Amino acid sequence: MSRLPLVLFCVLTLWVSVCRAQTESDPRAGQTQTTAVAQLEALSDAFRAVHEEATPAVVLIQTSGDWDRIMPRFHPRIDPPEDGEAPTGMGSGVIISEDGYILSNHHVVKDADTIGVVFRDRRRLPAQVVGIDSLIDIALLKVNATGLPVARLGESSHLRIGDWVVAIGYPLGMGTTLTHGIVSALGRDANVIGGRSGIESFIQTNAVINPGNSGGPLLDLQGRVIGINTAISTRTGYYIGYGLAVPIDLAREAVDDLLTHGRIVRGYLGIEMTAVDDARVRELQLGLDPPRGVLVTAVLPGTAAEIGGLDSNDVILSVDGEIVNVPNQVQTRIYNRDPGETIELVLFREGLERHVLVTLGEREDDQRLARGEHRLDALGITVATVGERASALGLSESVAEQLGLQDQRQAVVIIEVDPRGPAAAKGLNVDDIITEIDNKKIGSVDVFVRSVADLRRGESALFWLWHQDRGIDVRALRMGGRRE
Repeated sequence: MSRLPLVLFCVLTLWVSVCRAQTESDPRAGQTQTTAVAQLEALSDAFRAVHEEATPAVVLIQTSGDWDRIMPRFHPRIDPPEDGEAPTGMGSGVIISEDGYILSNHHVVKDADTIGVVFRDRRRLPAQVVGIDSLIDIALLKVNATGLPVARLGESSHLRIGDWVVAIGYPLGMGTTLTHGIVSALGRDANVIGGRSGIESFIQTNAVINPGNSGGPLLDLQGRVIGINTAISTRTGYYIGYGLAVPIDLAREAVDDLLTHGRIVRGYLGIEMTAVDDARVRELQLGLDPPRGVLVTAVLPGTAAEIGGLDSNDVILSVDGEIVNVPNQVQTRIYNRDPGETIELVLFREGLERHVLVTLGEREDDQRLARGEHRLDALGITVATVGERASALGLSESVAEQLGLQDQRQAVVIIEVDPRGPAAAKGLNVDDIITEIDNKKIGSVDVFVRSVADLRRGESALFWLWHQDRGIDVRALRMGGRRE
């Protein structure tokens, strides 16, 4: 035996002897130990109670699609199988209604050709995406089922650093797994969603979260969902102590919008911003001591901020009476408000505090999507991604190449036509593939909706179609009719 293990053995033996002697000589020490064990057993009972209540509502989500497309950028690299089988992605979800609505992450289902949900009773049902909010990485799915177990939703606004939390999901493709930890931080911005408009205000936890946990619930000790596990802050691809979850308050707002409006409806201010630190106070001579608030670095033209009179170098101190010190605090407070609502900002400008009322607008991209979806409804057609139906529709790789489509699985197919609508009157049919609009290639549903939105009202556009039985066809549809 080497010297170091021998020393450690002697130290541990001495420590055990001392503890035993103290317990024998002082009955209070034994009582303290008994109390401590009882408290730990009570905590274990709490974990078990959460597991028994919540696990039936946690599901495994399996997706198929292109190998590189289905893996999020913070997922560890996995090489495609050599046998050529269709690649699959995996994640978790939580059932939020008895009739089949399931909450998960956008990155779990993004670009998937098919989505399957596996329940605790081993049933596997196909799922459809009801809607997504990529800015907070949330997706709402739907399966055709009733009488499902439902998780209770809590309120993330009540969380405090140090609260016990439990994560449940399907990490690394294994069965349901429970891990526990505490709330390590609130309002964490970890730069994992990406994009200038991404809204990151994560719950950070040291509960173990690994690939496959994404989309599963983070729960409090009452068994209530207080977050949706989303990512890990890591350099290895696996857990190293930093798990991140979308607060359930944000996720609930997204779900309410999707069920009420069919899309995300969020207020928009129209600024670029950064936190105020000591260096910026000195550089801009802001006169803030100590440094606080959020600095407006740019005001975008034509937005609510410009109309409301905000200027670059204004410092936002509060939004509707709530103090803000980092950009994501401004984002989350505005996220819960609708376009047209008025908010009160307290600004620090030229050494004085100013109260400003601003009527929120809507992001231009959101307006385009809404306009495009409204026009499709007016035309009387419903479209979807071709996905795994490509072969059945006759859309082979060679045909797609001839049509100028880069990926036949992402092509746009008509799945429903209103017999009383303008599209039906012009001869559009179910299973028609839409390949172009006015010489613009249509490679995805997203491109299609935006292209329809950009067409001029009252003018006709040429829709280029392909069907395996009829070949290429073209139809002229007028934008703006009796139902728009």
